[in-house]
Amino acid sequence: MEKNQVIHSYLKTRYSAEESRDALYRAASAASDMNWSVMDATFQLGDKGKEDGLTSEVIENTIRRAFARDRRGRERKPEQGEDDSDERRAPLDLDAESRRLLESRRIDPDALSIPWPSDDWRRDLVKLLEAAFQPKETIDFKMAETPQAHREIVSTIVAQADNINKIMKGLDGQEGALISINATTADGAKDESWRFRYAVVDSPRMSLSKQLAFYKALNLPCVALVNSGANTVQAWVRIEANDSTEYNERVDFLYSTLEMNGFKIDATLKSPTLMVRMPGVLRQGKQQYLIGLNEGAKSWKEWQEWVDYCLDGNPLIELASYHHQAPSPDAPLIDNICKAGDLLVLAGPPKSGKSHALIDLALALCYGGEWLGNHTSGTDVLYVNYEQSKSAFLNRLYAVANDRNCIPSSPRLGILHLRGFVKSVQDIADFLVRRIEGAGKYEDHDYKAVIIDPIYALLKDPKDISVLSDTITSKTGAAVITALESADLLRLQVHPEGIIELIPNQDRPNIFQIKGLFKDFPQLIGQECTWQYPRFNA
Repeated sequence: MEKNQVIHSYLKTRYSAEESRDALYRAASAASDMNWSVMDATFQLGDKGKEDGLTSEVIENTIRRAFARDRRGRERKPEQGEDDSDERRAPLDLDAESRRLLESRRIDPDALSIPWPSDDWRRDLVKLLEAAFQPKETIDFKMAETPQAHREIVSTIVAQADNINKIMKGLDGQEGALISINATTADGAKDESWRFRYAVVDSPRMSLSKQLAFYKALNLPCVALVNSGANTVQAWVRIEANDSTEYNERVDFLYSTLEMNGFKIDATLKSPTLMVRMPGVLRQGKQQYLIGLNEGAKSWKEWQEWVDYCLDGNPLIELASYHHQAPSPDAPLIDNICKAGDLLVLAGPPKSGKSHALIDLALALCYGGEWLGNHTSGTDVLYVNYEQSKSAFLNRLYAVANDRNCIPSSPRLGILHLRGFVKSVQDIADFLVRRIEGAGKYEDHDYKAVIIDPIYALLKDPKDISVLSDTITSKTGAAVITALESADLLRLQVHPEGIIELIPNQDRPNIFQIKGLFKDFPQLIGQECTWQYPRFNA
């Protein structure tokens, strides 16, 4: 039988108490195969289930199990007596960006969910009016596709709560129904603040789950969250302005704060006279309903103070109780020498082959090979060439690669040729951060090692190397690796996580002792290497 025929047969057939649950499961399975949403199936099939004697609890449990079945195998019918403790809520489908945002605010993404419409969801308008307006105020409402709005006193609508189902059904339509975001009149009011109490936030360019994640993580002071019936959530945000000037200032601050934190704003929604989605009606067969009331900060003032404290771009206090166990140690990039986030300095005499050694390290990291006798982990590497012409650098790269018996044109090696690039150290650090972040976002490259050669070309102040490395490591998590002459280590006030020094043997030309000092690894002493152009061999 065709899937749509299964559903049609279910809706037209009367089932006994013993048959009803299995029949609902078959119909819900067909709906799932036809790519219905769980919410659509609950609405379209749920009333029929109630007619057959099933409770709302059993109906939602059965439909969710039908949608969660393994479609590659045999359908499993739910067994009598099975229960689901979260049958009234659905987990949020969060992307990586949403999860990072929530975790940065110490919110467990997996603990969040979206409630299904309540059994009395037709009364959601009454619940909203009681929470957001005063009894003597009026609101405008209308069918979305009609030009003319109707005006009614809030208390008059609330008084009809017992008959609200019939009233709301009369507002069902293809485009749903709308309500004014602020009151339209206020009998006896001493000022006009009632005109500027709320603003709406919504974004058709973001999923419902992602919008909810942003509203939660940014602690928006919402009097209400309304499912629009079109996979978005409209947030009624408390603005609490006294006049239009203050309203515009606060809404601009709200929208700029959202945008700075990655929310895709819709700037056409700023007006205090806007008509927004009314809960309690159907829009193309989908429910516009209340997701929540009085979420986030309790007032505009409280939220603005929270923003100043929590969203100033600086680190927040982290409690030890956040961590129930020690995290796994970071995997080393170079065994016993360097991990992501470190500053590693290769020191040695002038003209001793340090730049060749850094190119050799870049290739080792790209391929996961050996470097100075130590194993490396394969990773993307950004090499910042500050000294040589592009041609000279590439010739060195090919010479080292040929000696390593590897291909020089590795897709894991990125190169920035910055000879003659003159900027302050902070500007250079910010520029490199943008390039690294951009490569991760647009080019699918995760640079865990940034090699800068030579770093002395950038340094005008002894503390510049710390400014450069701290900016890059803190904002990208990458290791910064560079080379210095041995005599510069003390002069430049360098305090790296690791130093590898090449000490020449005065009696044996081209033989160097490798000395290593590290904060997180044992010291390296007594190991020797030989310089044989174009590489050191250990």
